Amino acid sequence: MITDTSLTAYKKIELELGERQLQVYNALKHLEYATNTMISNYLNIPINCVTGRTNELREKQLVIKSHTSLCPITKNRAIYWKIKNEE
Repeated sequence: MITDTSLTAYKKIELELGERQLQVYNALKHLEYATNTMISNYLNIPINCVTGRTNELREKQLVIKSHTSLCPITKNRAIYWKIKNEE
């Protein structure tokens, strides 16, 4: 359920982010937590379009590290990201 406060917060975030940043942010909202490769596959965009946006979202303190584990796609150890307020 979306509350008035969370809707207001989302609209503020929506105005502050670029188009690609918003795509990555929304992908993480949908996926709950994911590696950059998982986000890249979900959005069907190149990985280099995701990694920079993830870093930018981290700098804005909107995204944080969830955990480190094997990525189901690459089979390598990777950082999983999540939206900060969904801890």
